[in-house]
Amino acid sequence: MTALSAESRLRRLLRVFSQTGGEGQWTRPFDNLPVETRAYLLERAALAADELPVLAFFRGPEQWVLVSTERILLSQEHGFRSIPWRDLENATTDTAHVQAAGSKLSLSRLRLQLRDAADLEVDVEPGPPFFGLWNVLKTLAVLRRE
Repeated sequence: MTALSAESRLRRLLRVFSQTGGEGQWTRPFDNLPVETRAYLLERAALAADELPVLAFFRGPEQWVLVSTERILLSQEHGFRSIPWRDLENATTDTAHVQAAGSKLSLSRLRLQLRDAADLEVDVEPGPPFFGLWNVLKTLAVLRRE
């Protein structure tokens, strides 16, 4: 996937998002976010000239995730992180969270497994947006190896 253009990566990831989950109150394709939210995220993300924003979960200035055509950027209780695709090994959720959630539609915590063996937990919107974002992240982890 890294051989694809930024525009091709954007279209492919948005297709994965819409086919496996979809929009929610706080999780949307970047272009469907409110103008002020897009401006806020672009200011924080400092995207490269050939890097495009794809989709975002934005609950507020302290809790957001932005997937671009090159990186995963996030701001949550552990601070700001910028994770290049090449550093993402997998995206999953832990068994204890699944059991505590009670139903699949209540899942809201993703675990990003990084190549340096670190795990990073990210709280996101439950329901279809959770599954769409999860599948996009799993797609990044698989396709970054190509």
